[in-house]
Amino acid sequence: MATTLRHRAPDRAPRGLERLARLCLRAEPKDTRLGDLSELYVRTHERATRHLGTAPGATAMSRLAADLHYVGASANVVMFARVIEPVSRLAAHGALAFIVTDLGERTMATVKMSVRKLVLPALLLVGSAFLIHGALNVWYTWRQTEALMIDVQRQKADALAAQIEQFVVATQSQISWSTAGVPAEQQRIEWLRLMRNAPAITELTHIGADGKESLFVSRLAMDKVGRGTDFANDVRFTEAMKRQSYVGPVYFRKPAEPYVSIAVARAGSGVALAEVNVKKAWEMVAAIKVGETGYAYIVDGKGRLIADRDPALVASQPDVSNLPQVRAALAAPAERQPEGRTFDTSLSGASVLSAHAAVPSLGWQVFVERPVAEVWGPLWSAALRGILLLVLGVAAVLLAGAAAARRVTVPRPAQI
Repeated sequence: MATTLRHRAPDRAPRGLERLARLCLRAEPKDTRLGDLSELYVRTHERATRHLGTAPGATAMSRLAADLHYVGASANVVMFARVIEPVSRLAAHGALAFIVTDLGERTMATVKMSVRKLVLPALLLVGSAFLIHGALNVWYTWRQTEALMIDVQRQKADALAAQIEQFVVATQSQISWSTAGVPAEQQRIEWLRLMRNAPAITELTHIGADGKESLFVSRLAMDKVGRGTDFANDVRFTEAMKRQSYVGPVYFRKPAEPYVSIAVARAGSGVALAEVNVKKAWEMVAAIKVGETGYAYIVDGKGRLIADRDPALVASQPDVSNLPQVRAALAAPAERQPEGRTFDTSLSGASVLSAHAAVPSLGWQVFVERPVAEVWGPLWSAALRGILLLVLGVAAVLLAGAAAARRVTVPRPAQI
């Protein structure tokens, strides 16, 4: 019953429109012109309903079309009543009245022709302009949001990479200071002090210029002096002697204990080799928060996953070099890293917005990623709302144009 009442066709024009027309015409409530206009409203509503149907949205559009038609017809009647009819009454003879009447009809025909030829195209042009502007605005907002999100993720990746780089550089400096100008008999004491101040350093080994181990200090094993282990062909020793310092690849002593070897050459007296626990990098990765489900991870120079929010995944050191974002980052020179963008694959398998930064001293790549669904969710909702408003606006313009282009019946004055 409620549905039937809601969609029942009106039997007269809305009271607000009738009141407005009566005020403009200065007419009594029983004026026949008001009745004609009301009947016109009903017929317009019936025609629109036949074309659009009786759905709630269609009913609203039918009423809008009838309202617009009523307003246009009222304007024509008011023009006739205020301009043409007074002149007709001032005419002295019938001939002049006929001339005035003919002039009025020609005027009304010109007005209606102008509506058909000018108003409808103008309305369509304005509606098209709004539609194009809205589409461009949605596209621009989309691109701007993507650039902003990538910039935020890139800043987080840069910050994490800088922290890791600073940690490595500081550790190298501490090793260098602890060995500079220290007599051999005091070296063990200096290294014990260093391990107390730098908890990440687990073992320190002094290798002489001949490649033989002369001192070994550890948190996990007995200290050794003059053991003589040969490091002459060890890459850590040879690279440090060539380049003054060396940082090795990540390795695991326990399932959840990542280490790197840091070697620093001592001028004229060999190399100081330290085994450094880099679990702190995992803590840094776990602390990265991007939106609700964003995450960070670290890949070494060979494409192995060495730090992630899931320690169990890192323990197996999976090869992730097949991911397009990892492949692009490893292939690009350190000084020309590619910008972040959207990728269809990720560690989680979902499409992500990915940005990264390099750790030059280690050859690592830090990635910060966020699922595309989370990034675009709010923007999709806003875009759909905007598109809906544009569609409704264009529909209203078309209906207004159609109503304006229809022929309006104007009461003709009685001939004198």
